[in-house]
Amino acid sequence: MKRFLPLLLLAVACTTSYPYRDLDRLVVEGWIDSGGAPVVMVTSPIPASEEDLQVEDLTQHLYYKAYVSVKDETTGDEVSLTARKDSRYLPPLIYTTDKMEGVAGHSYSLKLMYGNHVAKAVTRIPEPVPLDRVEVSRSEQQEGMYVVTAYFDDPEGYHRFFAMVEGQDTMYLPSLLSGQMASNRAGAVSVMRGWSLANKNWKPLYRPGETVHIKFCTVEEDIWAYWNSFDGISTVGSVGLFPIMSNPPSNMKGAYGYWAGYGATFATVTVPGE
Repeated sequence: MKRFLPLLLLAVACTTSYPYRDLDRLVVEGWIDSGGAPVVMVTSPIPASEEDLQVEDLTQHLYYKAYVSVKDETTGDEVSLTARKDSRYLPPLIYTTDKMEGVAGHSYSLKLMYGNHVAKAVTRIPEPVPLDRVEVSRSEQQEGMYVVTAYFDDPEGYHRFFAMVEGQDTMYLPSLLSGQMASNRAGAVSVMRGWSLANKNWKPLYRPGETVHIKFCTVEEDIWAYWNSFDGISTVGSVGLFPIMSNPPSNMKGAYGYWAGYGATFATVTVPGE
């Protein structure tokens, strides 16, 4: 068993083959926000190693000529997505379109084809839930650091937070454990700094003067389960003594990864300067 770490999600494949193109599945990370365009990233699994991965090293894992389409199952409209280089994402290649915008309550099917690979998934965008407020407070455990807390009321739904620190992150990153704290409850949730493999010195709290953009997503249960598993793999798998031995549960057929519908609400807070 080898451990594989795509840049923004974690996947595992059993293989002894090389090069990486010989792996038996693609890795797909895709989502569509309410009011947003679909975004899909397609790679081959990336083997974990002790050496630093550079952006240039990722080119062999990218698929530039995949066929990717998204269909609005509610209206019947279907569009093909176009590959675009975008340095805000890692890896810096996405499939997207300006001809479709996510609508809450609608279901969307994803189809991807590359060579003999065919991957499919269906997701639904739930109704967004508003945040009551977002507050910033000093940490009682770490001197000089701050906690960001979001408040909302939706005891029946499933939710997930993403965070982006202005000037440091270029996209929304998953806030670890936020789904566990947010789902099927109402009240206060600590929104930790977004997690990424690219940030080796990741710390959960925020520094003085940082501006934090928050993406609060209402999700279906299967997407919540994926990110819930991601939390465990991210925290345990980052410790060398605990190798990753299983995949997160996925709604994808024919690929690793996920296709998520997000009922998205956004907020921004600035941590006070010292």
